[in-house]
Amino acid sequence: MILVKWLGTILCLIGIGLTSVNIFPANIFLSLIGSGLWTIAGIYQRDIPLVLVESAAVIMYFFGCVLYISYELSKWF
Repeated sequence: MILVKWLGTILCLIGIGLTSVNIFPANIFLSLIGSGLWTIAGIYQRDIPLVLVESAAVIMYFFGCVLYISYELSKWF
């Protein structure tokens, strides 16, 4: 579990760093994975506040990814 938490932390921090220098969409995808790992860690530890905040982040990042992908696909049609 410690590996999941460290990997989630590193990916979240990279995502934050990419956001601060406006590198898009890598920031959203890395943050999605990092928050997903932290959600798994929260479920495993039965930490309801952590699960709540990270689940909300995963949902928001997921919709950001969907919007980005749909925008890119719309350029083809």
